[in-house]
Amino acid sequence: MDNRDILGHFFNRLMPIFPPRTEAFLKKMNAEKLKQINFRYIFTVNGMVEISHMIEDMVIDSPGVADLHVSFQYFSRFTDQQERYTKVAHNATGLWVYGVPDARLPELERTIEVNTSGTPLEHYWFVLTYGPGHSAALLAEEVTPADRLADEPRMYEGFYTFEADTTYQIILLLNQMFPKQVSLPTSPEKMEL
Repeated sequence: MDNRDILGHFFNRLMPIFPPRTEAFLKKMNAEKLKQINFRYIFTVNGMVEISHMIEDMVIDSPGVADLHVSFQYFSRFTDQQERYTKVAHNATGLWVYGVPDARLPELERTIEVNTSGTPLEHYWFVLTYGPGHSAALLAEEVTPADRLADEPRMYEGFYTFEADTTYQIILLLNQMFPKQVSLPTSPEKMEL
């Protein structure tokens, strides 16, 4: 197996496990309810941002508890989230920002940039928080323009889960892909609660 696409293989194996939901489902859920359910979906950018913010808020609301791994696909997409991510970086135990470096990222505390140029990760949007008693994962692959209608907005197909083992497995894969930048995560069994 190509080590560069291990996340894609993992993603495709997990997708059938999760029950499908639509973006309208988000309108019925609050952050507390989302911490108790797992689902797969096809969402627009707005739906993805809504779930991403819920995960980021978990980090902001619990300073010094968890790491955050986030893919913007392209660093140029970071600009609109800069103010928010200043708070995230301040409250996270570590922040990893993944993407193609088509723009400079601002210097943020406890932040590591991960260049995904030329890897399958260019096509993934993810937000992962992981720490003691703290876990959520949003992992989605962009639906290619060839698979969308001409006037359809950017769409993503993926899953959301609060299960610590799944989040751990994703970060473990990121460590395998980028061992010099992504530290080996602590297993859920060894994580202090």
